[in-house]
Amino acid sequence: MKSEIDCVVIGGGIAGLMSAARLASAGMRVRLIERDLLGAGATTSNHGLIHSGALYARWHPEIVTACAQAQIAYRTAFPGCVVTTQPCWYYGTPETMHIYRQLWRRHDIVHQRVDSREISEVLRVDGRDVSACAISELVIDTHALLNQLAAQCIRLGVEISVGVKAARIVTEDRRVRGVAAAHALVPAPRVVVCAGIGTRALLDDAGSIIGAALSSRLEMLTAYPGVLSRPLIGLEFGWPALAPTTAGVVLASRYGGVQPTVTRAARWPVPTGEAAALDAELRDWLAPGIIAHGRASAWVCSKTEHLGEDADQWGTAPNFAVIDHAAREQLQGLWTVLPGKMTLAMHASRHVAAAITGTSESVALRADRAVAVDDARGLVSGQPWVSESMQVAR
Repeated sequence: MKSEIDCVVIGGGIAGLMSAARLASAGMRVRLIERDLLGAGATTSNHGLIHSGALYARWHPEIVTACAQAQIAYRTAFPGCVVTTQPCWYYGTPETMHIYRQLWRRHDIVHQRVDSREISEVLRVDGRDVSACAISELVIDTHALLNQLAAQCIRLGVEISVGVKAARIVTEDRRVRGVAAAHALVPAPRVVVCAGIGTRALLDDAGSIIGAALSSRLEMLTAYPGVLSRPLIGLEFGWPALAPTTAGVVLASRYGGVQPTVTRAARWPVPTGEAAALDAELRDWLAPGIIAHGRASAWVCSKTEHLGEDADQWGTAPNFAVIDHAAREQLQGLWTVLPGKMTLAMHASRHVAAAITGTSESVALRADRAVAVDDARGLVSGQPWVSESMQVAR
């Protein structure tokens, strides 16, 4: 059967949509398959922070430059999706902040010390020796971003199929032939896997050995009705990290919190003990009136990474990875994309598009600001914290 599709992209998160858009803009006929709604996985479940690299200067300096490039690229390509906030406060003990300030100067990351009186207006610092620095970080409305990316893909001719599970990647003689989905074969000579935690099962079934190098871990986030003018990131392990949204909701997690590893997609229960402990920490840390503690909503999402040379002492590797299976294991026509974090999705999609088309683009995706986001209506998942109980309207 002759293929009418040049490439199938499996996974409709930010990395999948960006990869599909880049491939389609290069003239390829692309079909994107998503088992749920677009962005239903990690994309809509995170803080929406696009990092400058400041957070990673100590433990992952290898991604600082890429983060800085990505932040500029997001500001350029998707200005309408930016949540307007004041500069982020990174806070920690004076000893920790001294270490980070040295590293930030080394990486030319502009930072400014925060006066202790300003800190006390937001954080309860009585009895704590806390310092803080302000750095311009970017917060993205992920729902708006997904709508714009989906509408752009549609305008470029990408065929988007939601609610369709990719059952397996079909191969013959070590060459990709298509994707079996919804009781039918989608013939295509190329497949790009951007399936997050579902990646390993697809690769294992296709006869790839790369799945053994992938690791998925869980993170719990909590949402509170409230108003916060800036992101707050604690640099001591276990300290809270918070980010504002556009809808009167504050998202919270722990920096370096417990992140158990998992091997497959599932509906994971919220660890109530951990949620209660985080809530107690927030009561202890935040000034009154910032968040409404009695109306919290919590969920668990997964992160999938390629544990290469950059894996740290905790077994995490936040850098992006693009795997060409032809080069790695003589499996022709197959690529795996792992953005590591939303910040690096532009880098990851750029790399896979360059590998497939032989062309080189800038890090910034060429966003079409004339697209009508109504074209994507019904395709994009809502954030997990949008609920009637929180009275958040969109």
